Amino acid sequence: MYKQYDLDARVIERKFRRELSKKGFFRTAKGAVNTLVSYDKDCLYLKSYKGEKPFRLARTAIRKAISYMYFKRTAVRKEMEAYTEFSSALFGILNYIFRHLSKLQTLKFGEFRISLLGTLFFASGLERSPELVAKVLKPLGLKRVLLNYKSILESSKALNMLNRHDLYAIIDSGAFSFFNEKIKQKKSNVVQQQCLFSAKLMEEFTLEGYARFINENKENNRILGFLPLDVVGDPKKTKENYLKLKELTPGATIYPVWQFTDSLDELDRLVMEEHELIAIGGLVPYLSSRKPFIRSILDKVFGKHPEQNFHSLGMADELLKEYPFFSTDSTAYLNARKYEDGRRTKAPDDMSVTDIIIQNVKFLLGLESSTEEKQLSFTSF
Repeated sequence: MYKQYDLDARVIERKFRRELSKKGFFRTAKGAVNTLVSYDKDCLYLKSYKGEKPFRLARTAIRKAISYMYFKRTAVRKEMEAYTEFSSALFGILNYIFRHLSKLQTLKFGEFRISLLGTLFFASGLERSPELVAKVLKPLGLKRVLLNYKSILESSKALNMLNRHDLYAIIDSGAFSFFNEKIKQKKSNVVQQQCLFSAKLMEEFTLEGYARFINENKENNRILGFLPLDVVGDPKKTKENYLKLKELTPGATIYPVWQFTDSLDELDRLVMEEHELIAIGGLVPYLSSRKPFIRSILDKVFGKHPEQNFHSLGMADELLKEYPFFSTDSTAYLNARKYEDGRRTKAPDDMSVTDIIIQNVKFLLGLESSTEEKQLSFTSF
């Protein structure tokens, strides 16, 4: 995680301790009262409504949990067990601290999930752009990327950027890239022998090959999770691939994908499974000409499941300001091209490519903040 989160956590923990000293108690997510008995420089001494004796909660544990929450931005009570045996109390403290900046999702068996508001941005398309990461994006505060399995197959060094540049990643299957390539090949009548991808690459780009890759990398703490091989326009096959991939990769974090063209009943089923994150795929082809249709579906999605965390696959659009996506990924921030006559696309002619990228990334990173009203103004989209 990041030092800035630790510094922020220290400030917030002190503020919480001062507020608790005045109020005298806080409630767990279930509403149970924990009373402050006393405190010192190292610990809070608390008493639960059922307990006869006070228990001790280290202030360092509170700070670590706050820092973790800032980094991951979503957590359940069980994750607090890494910091203390009094996980319900610690989870209740997080719920109190972030009460105005979060949503609380009720899960099965009386459990809850806290998720911070705002939209995380995962920059994609950087597998072959290490200089852009180092010189431009990291100074802007980029922390998260989406890496493409197809690109990793093509360049074995792609994963190295995570440690080198202190980044965390979601791994995408790359299915959409292959889908686009097939479309291009059909349009240009490319014969099989001239296919861009080698036979070896195509062999690895199978569900089994992807599963091998996941099993080899699922313990990598720089990788937050993996997306399955979704099949564009085929929700049934997407579901089959997800279930088989889960079976082949025990213990790995696989985020399910709900295809935009699938039924809302299928989405209901995924939500009932209580996933940390559900990706929504298939939106991008509709953005240019069918936004009213997209809005009609997203209204139903977020209206019915307001507490669920959703990730928008490949979207950088004004819709991110209209709907509370938990996260998104996109390559659109890289779109700083010129027309053939030299004019910029929706940008001043004197703006450099780098300046346009910086402006776009600043906006996307700003979506993480839920407390400031920001105007969407992508340059060159």
